[in-house]
Amino acid sequence: MSQVWEMLQHYCAEKYIRHLNPIEKLMELDFNELMFNNWQTVFLEDSHGIKQHPAVFYSREDYLRHFHSFLAKHNQRVSIDKPIVHFDLYNVFRVTIVHEHITQTDPLISIRKSSIRFLTRQELLSSGFVTSHDLDLLERLVRERQSIFISGETSSGKTTLLNYLLQSVPSDERLIIIEDTKEIQVTDKSNVVYLRTSEQEFQVKECTTSDLVKASLRMRPDRIILGEIRRDEVIDFLHAINTGHQGSLSTGHGNSPSDMIARLELLLLEAGLPIEAVKRYLGHGIDYIVQLGGKSNRHVETITRIEYRDDLIRCLDVV
Repeated sequence: MSQVWEMLQHYCAEKYIRHLNPIEKLMELDFNELMFNNWQTVFLEDSHGIKQHPAVFYSREDYLRHFHSFLAKHNQRVSIDKPIVHFDLYNVFRVTIVHEHITQTDPLISIRKSSIRFLTRQELLSSGFVTSHDLDLLERLVRERQSIFISGETSSGKTTLLNYLLQSVPSDERLIIIEDTKEIQVTDKSNVVYLRTSEQEFQVKECTTSDLVKASLRMRPDRIILGEIRRDEVIDFLHAINTGHQGSLSTGHGNSPSDMIARLELLLLEAGLPIEAVKRYLGHGIDYIVQLGGKSNRHVETITRIEYRDDLIRCLDVV
């Protein structure tokens, strides 16, 4: 009986289709980002950087056939009226599809692999990501309920550091974690709620990060953990910090602490807040910004304290 079951598993349609499709086959490799620019050009990014992968399609028709098969298998659709599609796969991959109407050549596929692997203190230190002194400081700031913003470019290790720092949160605190892709995970804590955004789909209402931040305020959180700040949610997040939810953490894309502050100021101004309120909100809301640098050589560049004095936001490097 067991042999029959093994044969059925071996020849099941899903496994056959998955291994037949070069897109799914490449997803079995070890990578951070997999990029299909067109049928002839495939790039793969791993811990050693970006490199071009040998061609896996025989022709444009072959690429399109597997492309549409990939979409159909995962119940997705891309068209002129819906040219950009984002979706998650297996709670591991974040897929972005761009229609050929936009690219003017072939449909584009970008697949990002989220690795929820918890690095130990020794691994962070031995890799050169952070020094022992800086890590001690960050762990202490988390325990003291300082609101921390982690800034850096794509693939600089923002989520890696965030996952590590969350281990320093006392186990009796209630956390609300908000993100659009499952990348944040808290271990050894039972009172944790995970909220995910959703896009507008057939019979599915859009639920934005801003919606979830507002809803989280009614869930009695001790801290709100925001995967990434992009636009409107910045108001609700800073409002939460300034109304009794100190110690919250978030990440964002920025080249330096001052650039990150300038970007957040711009987002708040676009939302209609006067400049005086913007500076007060930021100055009192964010206590520290941790700036990360590098991709292949990821590391903590600076830890900056944010102060608000004389109607000005000041960035003071601690390390």
